Amino acid sequence: MQTQGSLRDGGLANLLQTMQGERATGTLALENGADSASLYFLFGHLFHASGPGGQGEDVVIDALGWWDGSYQFDPRAKLPAEETIKASPAELIAAAESKQGAAAGAGARSSVVGEGWPSTAPAAGSSAATAVDDTAGEAAPALAEPSTALEEAPEEVYAAAGSGLASWTAAQSQPAQTEPSTYRSYASGYDAASRSGAESFYTPPAATPAPPSAFGPTTPAVFYPLPSGRPLYEGLKSAFVDFPRLLRTLRADRHTGYVQLSGSGYRGTLILHDGQVREAVSGDGEVELGEAAFLQFRRHMDGGDGSLDVIELNGETVLAVTQLFSAPPLFTGLLGRFINLEALLEYLVEEKVDGSVVVIASEMGVILLRQGTILGAYTESQRTLDQSTAAVAALAAERASRIEVKGGVGDGSFIDVEAALNASY
Repeated sequence: MQTQGSLRDGGLANLLQTMQGERATGTLALENGADSASLYFLFGHLFHASGPGGQGEDVVIDALGWWDGSYQFDPRAKLPAEETIKASPAELIAAAESKQGAAAGAGARSSVVGEGWPSTAPAAGSSAATAVDDTAGEAAPALAEPSTALEEAPEEVYAAAGSGLASWTAAQSQPAQTEPSTYRSYASGYDAASRSGAESFYTPPAATPAPPSAFGPTTPAVFYPLPSGRPLYEGLKSAFVDFPRLLRTLRADRHTGYVQLSGSGYRGTLILHDGQVREAVSGDGEVELGEAAFLQFRRHMDGGDGSLDVIELNGETVLAVTQLFSAPPLFTGLLGRFINLEALLEYLVEEKVDGSVVVIASEMGVILLRQGTILGAYTESQRTLDQSTAAVAALAAERASRIEVKGGVGDGSFIDVEAALNASY
């Protein structure tokens, strides 16, 4: 199968099974005369379909009866937010068979799967009646339950496909230019309650001032808020995601930004720079950093727990965010009512500090610095990176506020993702 072609060459049912077997992500556009339909796949899971007459499973069932037309698959298309399809490909094919069988009455019936697909359209006046191949019906329900989407398809499935889409799997180990990007926006049912619960993991560090000339004492790991960026995925159901493949795809595409998982009582973040995982942060009771956090993140992904965001940021911001979590404190526990924040920032700029200023008050605010340049500021409620520091300064003016300054190179090492994917947790 090619990424574009004619429905006469095998029909939509064959395409559905190929998409499922190859865990394809993207949009399949179908045209049949005046009719059209768009089918949306995420790692082989058909989750939405739309057409001029509506959306959902009926669109797929109708398209399964088309005897002619063309298709085109786009692995880079932006995915929609809706999720209108719950049935597996086998169930949709069976529904199409039933519908067309009823229309055909006692007429002859042809298979919509495999070799039974007719090479030409039916004669005028005849019915486009269809039936489901028994073996196809047994093979297709692999995605009837979301957790099944996490299983690897057998190698022979990919080999048997012998198609352009089959090369998507082989390309996981190839250079970035040979691998299609599989991530775009997909925002179905993001659980705001779960996210707000996850925000409660922060516990302010003890007030332990440190002299300006030396690093302060080590403070407990903190789940700092992250700046917003350009969403590639939003609210992605983790049960549908092949986690190792997602990481390899992001690596091949040299993704710079972060991946955040939010579930019931849990939040985890992977910070990536040029496709490599630079830091992992995980809040599951206590906040963990590094490989231990990565393993927690992986355990929750394997359990299909929560929803996933993939966010893109620029490289300088990612490096500053990494230091926010990993750099040692310069000052910590400073009382905001005794500190002139503007003068403090002037000092840090003069010293060309790589680091951050964190203000803990009614909410948390962060100012990021690179080489003495203020990259921007944001707060938990306003996470867009702003060149003005006014919102964070307002938090520092609160009587109960505390300020900490982090700086230095931090931990410049990357997490060995392949080793961590094979490690036990």
